[in-house]
Amino acid sequence: MRIHCVALVSFMCVCAASAQDKITVPLSSPSQPVTIKATMMSGSIKVTGGSGHEVTVTSTDSRAADREREAAPAGMKRIGARPGLNIEEDHNVVTISAGSMTGGGGNLAIETPVNSNLQIKTINGASIEVTGVNGDLEIENTNGQIRLTNVSGSVVAHTLNGAVTASLDRVTGDKPMSFTSMNGKIEVTLPDDTKARLRLKTDNGSIYSDFDVKLEADANKPVVEDTRGQGGKYKISVDRAVTGTINGGGPEYTFQTMNGAILIHKKSASAIVVSH
Repeated sequence: MRIHCVALVSFMCVCAASAQDKITVPLSSPSQPVTIKATMMSGSIKVTGGSGHEVTVTSTDSRAADREREAAPAGMKRIGARPGLNIEEDHNVVTISAGSMTGGGGNLAIETPVNSNLQIKTINGASIEVTGVNGDLEIENTNGQIRLTNVSGSVVAHTLNGAVTASLDRVTGDKPMSFTSMNGKIEVTLPDDTKARLRLKTDNGSIYSDFDVKLEADANKPVVEDTRGQGGKYKISVDRAVTGTINGGGPEYTFQTMNGAILIHKKSASAIVVSH
């Protein structure tokens, strides 16, 4: 019988000698793809695809210096304390929780193998940044921007208050993608041979693209629903989204914001960065 061990790191420091902690997480199967699940209540998250076969997590408490400058109550001395960090590895799934960084100012920097799937979330963070990762990327930021640079695979990126900027070197051909914000610009760069059906909607902004988008003629046709015969209502709804295809069509890509522009750029093959 094979017994699999779960690696668990619970890191809490009560000394103020350093405002940064770096932790290396060994993987169960270093040659296989990795899944990173990282959640923070408050703080920014930066993920970078590296050349190694392990995950490195660096936790920074950027408010440590401010706390050191605070005047201590008369007759009392400061006892340094930093936010807690929990990391668990199980079958190449690395779960990172830094929820106790509720005071703001906590940041995570994660270096992971290039072939990694990401589930990244922060609520009150300045930003989420991902660079050079290939996989299924699920990114959520409530109050802050999302920036994805030279990533590949599929993307679902959503923020309520902030811009979404993404540059993809390659896309997974059969998977839908979504880039949405309530208050912020959506700017996405796709390989020039991307095949997709685009669904584009902005309430207060304009839509631009250098792709040859073939618009669908009946996209805004009113939809009538009449359930009065069953005691319901007569309802007419109009979807103000613009739909169209690029390179003959494919999976649906949604681009939506309430307040902001939508820009979809075409990336030529010569502009693609090859990750090693």
